[in-house]
Amino acid sequence: MLKRYSILAFVVISVEVMLLFLFRTPLKDVVRVPRTFEDIVYNTQVYAASVLPSLFSSSEVKTRVSKKQFVVKHTFLEQKLIVFGLVNIKEVDSSIAVNLKYATEDNFLHKNLYGELKNCYLQKDIAVKLAKAQADLKKKYPFYSLIIYDGVRPLSIQETMWNEVQVPEKLKDKYVSDPQVGSLHNFGCAVDVSIINENGWEMDMGTPYDYFGELGHPIAEQRMINEGKLSWRQFENRKLLRDIMTESGFTIISTEWWHFNGASLKEAGAKYHIVE
Repeated sequence: MLKRYSILAFVVISVEVMLLFLFRTPLKDVVRVPRTFEDIVYNTQVYAASVLPSLFSSSEVKTRVSKKQFVVKHTFLEQKLIVFGLVNIKEVDSSIAVNLKYATEDNFLHKNLYGELKNCYLQKDIAVKLAKAQADLKKKYPFYSLIIYDGVRPLSIQETMWNEVQVPEKLKDKYVSDPQVGSLHNFGCAVDVSIINENGWEMDMGTPYDYFGELGHPIAEQRMINEGKLSWRQFENRKLLRDIMTESGFTIISTEWWHFNGASLKEAGAKYHIVE
């Protein structure tokens, strides 16, 4: 009887030793304790002191699929414009081209005034009007597009322009609005635009953007044509731009073919705040 129990005890001990050998977990496999439920469900590492899960689990291991999150970064000036309630024109109509001249050195002051700002911001109702103008232009001429050279302009930058523009004092207000009076650009209610073709080439308007002189004045166009300084083709290009913009609710000014107002100064003052 004693011999029989001894054999049984030996068998039991042998089985336990075998189980311990089979199911032992090397120290290197005990990496860390999971901190979250997601760690337990999705991570492929073994956390317990047993390899049973890896022995009996499915051959297909669940892995966590991480999706890249793209965070839109705004410049300080852009954040300021958003706080004032203005919208990025690209979010209203992405087909409109943008080349902010005052965010480059290609302007009459030959300096970057907007820093890293590359997007054009306008009051939402003005942006909607501009999108309508773009749609009308595309309907008539699918190979043409509006291009924006300036939209909202903070008053502080308006003051810099006023102080540094190199023209006689009596002519200043023909090209730069007096910051003491304010400009519709300061409200985000004016836009400077032209037309480009499918290759990005600007239509010939007779002068470049921000040209200081009568040749850039819509009020002087007929005389410029008579004097041979403005061609009929250049005049027709300007007329197309004016027709598209005015039919969408914009108004023109007499001294800049590229400038269009989306509201009056009185309306803008009643509805919006000047962007400082």
